[in-house]
Amino acid sequence: MAEEITLTIDGRQVTVPKGTLVIEAAKKLGITIPVFCYHDKLAPVGACRQCLVNIEGFPKPQVSCSTQVAEGMVVHVDTPEVREMWRSVIEFLLINHPLDCPVCDRGGECPLQDNTFNYGPVDSRFEHEKRHYEKPVPLSSLIVLDRERCIQCFRCVRFQNEVPDEPEIQMMNRGYGDYIDIFPGRPFESNFSGNTIELCPVGALLSSVFRFRARPWEIKKTESICPNCAVGCNMTIDARNSRKVVRYLSRENRDVDYGWLCDRGRFDSSVINDPERLTTPLVRKNGELVEASWEEAIKTALDGFGTSGGKASAGLGSAQRTNEQNYLFQRFMRLVVGTNNLDYCIEPRAEGGADALASGLTSGLLGGSIRDITDSDVIIALGSDLTNELPVLDLWVQRAIRQHGARFVLAYPLKAPLARHASSFLRYSHGSESEFALGLASAVKDGRFVDAGGISSTDFETASKTISDAKRVSILVSQTMIESAERGSETLGAIGLIVDSIKSRGGDARVVLLTEGANAQGAMDVGLLPGYYPGYHGIDQTSAEMLKDVWGRAPSHTPGLSGSEIIKAAGLGEIKSLWVMGQDPAAHLLLGDEVKSALGRLDTLVVQDSFLTETAKMASVVLPSCTFAETKGTLTNTERRVQRISPAIERVGDCKADTDILMMAAFLSGTQANFEFGRIEKIFEEITRVVPAYSGMTFDLVGPKGRQWEVRV
Repeated sequence: MAEEITLTIDGRQVTVPKGTLVIEAAKKLGITIPVFCYHDKLAPVGACRQCLVNIEGFPKPQVSCSTQVAEGMVVHVDTPEVREMWRSVIEFLLINHPLDCPVCDRGGECPLQDNTFNYGPVDSRFEHEKRHYEKPVPLSSLIVLDRERCIQCFRCVRFQNEVPDEPEIQMMNRGYGDYIDIFPGRPFESNFSGNTIELCPVGALLSSVFRFRARPWEIKKTESICPNCAVGCNMTIDARNSRKVVRYLSRENRDVDYGWLCDRGRFDSSVINDPERLTTPLVRKNGELVEASWEEAIKTALDGFGTSGGKASAGLGSAQRTNEQNYLFQRFMRLVVGTNNLDYCIEPRAEGGADALASGLTSGLLGGSIRDITDSDVIIALGSDLTNELPVLDLWVQRAIRQHGARFVLAYPLKAPLARHASSFLRYSHGSESEFALGLASAVKDGRFVDAGGISSTDFETASKTISDAKRVSILVSQTMIESAERGSETLGAIGLIVDSIKSRGGDARVVLLTEGANAQGAMDVGLLPGYYPGYHGIDQTSAEMLKDVWGRAPSHTPGLSGSEIIKAAGLGEIKSLWVMGQDPAAHLLLGDEVKSALGRLDTLVVQDSFLTETAKMASVVLPSCTFAETKGTLTNTERRVQRISPAIERVGDCKADTDILMMAAFLSGTQANFEFGRIEKIFEEITRVVPAYSGMTFDLVGPKGRQWEVRV
């Protein structure tokens, strides 16, 4: 346990851990000290001098953001002398800072404005021609710089140096003429450059996407979750007049994102406002898609599926849709259409791959957390390029290396940016995942070093020594390494052997499954799988009868076809009708041509989507659905954390929520199963009844920071 220090601030005692900064000790007492350069996630530099305080025994004022507490220290904050120092610092900053608040995007949410109002001078004693530079200066396609506003706090430079380790911007020149800029001839291409905009306290760095789009007082803020990848970073959606999304900002959840957003998540809002959004149902008549009423469109869809029958019908949900949407979709397909031909993706799974994942999730093996990374001596990433696939996990790994001395073992078949931080980079041959995993397990468990999966026995030996000496290990394993490997159960078994070996030596090891898509984990949990009902209940008569108690009717207990099998069966003419919700298989980078050929043989193709995608262009019926910014529900991230999203804008045109579309379709079908939920909370409540891992949760208990479901051993 860390040694504790007791000090006095403005006559009040406070006890904090040794090494705490004075500014943080004051914050614990509710005492605010103004800052510009200080940020609690960056190393202190004491550059701006705004946070000066008096400390007894020191001959002159001290910078509270870089001074550590000491036993018996006496600090004075709320005194006329300290406030005069704060006033003077702000007065000096305003000598050159332009007073262009009415046209500055930071106006209304600017720390310099706030500090001036609270602590600054009423007027200035200085009459001086302010500096003028060319503006705005584009640092990248996403970020522009207004040099006149910069107060040299160095936050942006420090962030790029300290957090993503991408030092692509720097302070140029010295003294009066210094300024922020990129290095000549080198672009600002960081994955995380947008964080510098939020860190900038004055509006010197601005988003080219948001610039001049809105003012803070006309923005409605909505708490949400980034829909781009499985990390599930918390964010705020800013919408103007509840109609147009203007930007995404980070919303700190220290268990998930530590307050950062990657650029892919931060700047990908334009799709919500796209004028090409679908707003009216479409039905194909005489070879053309024409507008139709909702009732006509859904009845046309149901007629097509009724002709095909359950065995010749199938459904594809989405790893981007909410738990509630995917749950209702699989329920609709099983009860109304009468098929277990269901999936949320079309990538081929190896035989037994889905079973291996289900086993790992229900056995307790895949039960780690993102937060475990911070406390680990060794981090092992298997089969994932974190930087490009799950960017914020890249930052978690780097933070553990930089701040806690963790060692990093990376196993991946291609070059990967994080390899520069790895103690061992094991570049195995693509397709040899199981062989590689077994070789690594052999090295760690038994000290047997063999050539396997394209890795030499020497490399295995080096990696195993790093792992074997650790007391706390985090293993991050990609979903594809288990699910798509030819021997996925052996891969999972090898990971289990590594965990057991570490524990047998008195250590601890936690495994996190790195899923693909914002809600791939949730899609599996709620039953969007051909071989499992919700909650990983196997498809058999016993489980079907259990569901009958909740659903009112028992689903078929014949296992269905997976996504890749559905496409193949459609190509052979065995699947006649396909209902697609929220994905675009015809645009698949590798399988697109095969998919288009298969879809062309269908009698009925129904697509629920927000855009006329490549798949929708081939559809018999297109049903316009809401985007995530118009949706209420939950997503489950890669560490099994259930998190809420809420509608930020009004629905566009006549689009409907996916759940509303499915309930309407169930009603028009005349099914005897109850599909009248009314509220999203009711759907979530039913999920908790059939998915054991979600039992005990409620929509309210999930809360703004989410709730992780624990694997039950």
